[in-house]
Amino acid sequence: MGKIKTIIQQLNDALAEIAWSLWTELGVAGNFRRHKHCLVSLEELIILTSVIADYDPRLRDEALDWCSRYHHFVSVSRLKTLVKKIGTPIFEPFSIFSSTLNTITQSNWPIFSEVIPLKFIPSEKTILPHLNAPSLLQLRLRSFFGVGARADLFTYFLTEIKSDFTASDAVDIGYGKRSLAELLDSLVLSGFLTSTIIRNQRKYEVVKAEQLKRLIGEPPEFSPPWHHILEILISLRSDLYRSEKSSDTTKVIIIRNDLERMKNLLASTHLSPPLLEACQDQYWELFSKWLLDYVKAIAQGNFRNQFKVNSDGEEIIFFLIQYVHKVDDCLDGLEYVLSFSKGDLVKHSEIYRESYQLSLSFLNELKEDLQKLLGFPFHQLMDDKISDITYNYSKNHVQTFLKFIEKYTSLNQVNDPRQALRQYDILQGELNKLHNFMNELRDQLAKIYFSRTNIHLLTLPSELFKRHIIIKLYSS
Repeated sequence: MGKIKTIIQQLNDALAEIAWSLWTELGVAGNFRRHKHCLVSLEELIILTSVIADYDPRLRDEALDWCSRYHHFVSVSRLKTLVKKIGTPIFEPFSIFSSTLNTITQSNWPIFSEVIPLKFIPSEKTILPHLNAPSLLQLRLRSFFGVGARADLFTYFLTEIKSDFTASDAVDIGYGKRSLAELLDSLVLSGFLTSTIIRNQRKYEVVKAEQLKRLIGEPPEFSPPWHHILEILISLRSDLYRSEKSSDTTKVIIIRNDLERMKNLLASTHLSPPLLEACQDQYWELFSKWLLDYVKAIAQGNFRNQFKVNSDGEEIIFFLIQYVHKVDDCLDGLEYVLSFSKGDLVKHSEIYRESYQLSLSFLNELKEDLQKLLGFPFHQLMDDKISDITYNYSKNHVQTFLKFIEKYTSLNQVNDPRQALRQYDILQGELNKLHNFMNELRDQLAKIYFSRTNIHLLTLPSELFKRHIIIKLYSS
């Protein structure tokens, strides 16, 4: 009967499987290929391989062989940034890997510790496959745009599901904020991106993703945040080594402190480790099982429908319509305020304060719902027309409308029914612009849905609730 493997050995086995499978996508002769549907991120893969190099020397040698031939695809600046971010636990193993590569190639990879390079002779057996595979999107873009921030930004555009983003958001890909901001602004000039200032922040939005997709080819189904996943797993692996000979109580303390430190990182990767409060006596056992299950799932290419790049278009439209309906309900309620106040002047003179208070309430709710609607990731629909509609309204009208709401006359300043009616007249002009935008948006959504399903889409909500509040007020 074989010896039962420790949790560290099982973790290293699973990490090696992940690395083998990803290197196999890149042309290394491996036995595992389970990530055809997943983005390969080259720098993270190199870091992972260097960390487990001692555990799997054959994997290390195959990776060095690949890098000796294709190191020109590697972003050295990004590699350096990621290693520094993960920190000292990987400085030595990475330095051994990079110094070894530097001795056999003309590369100049960073070295963080004084180490002795390995004696290694490349076999040059690895052959890079054609880069049209979805998993090789990063390398495909680097071969097209050159290695650096531009290619990696385009990878970000095609795989990250965000309606808009800032230069600070894009820093996550591994480059400096200033250089990214300059590059983003140049892409705005090219017409590939649009930008707006919202609350003193410059927001960017992709408006030509569909053209880029047609030019570059299909993205993968999944785009895991490998840098975050790697940072978490390397840190927890380091904890396991550090506490290997400690009691379970000490292990739990070390793990608990590290999980607390990484709570934001864990949330960003949708990871929920067992809660210590719920199972203190069995926590080490439960944590070990949770960690191994997670890494083994990744090794199998199972991302549990997280980090998907291509979401179902019909589902996206239905989700978007929920935001549309909330804005419609607020608009409808305001239209009823305006209509009833002018249609029944006698009643309005009696209840103008209650009516005006409702208009304020609807306006404040409309402000919040409109901002949520405009924050929707419209680029998921891959439709330039819908991006143009939302961009034009955001650029030309939304800030004016939001400021209008903020400065809208308060109830305390409305002294008589005539003043309330004058305010409604001013409000009507602003609402007309919003109505035009919403009509355009609904019409285009219906066209998209019909073109994809051959079914006519009903975009108006089945029930409008706010109108009944006004009807009840004026009938009381």
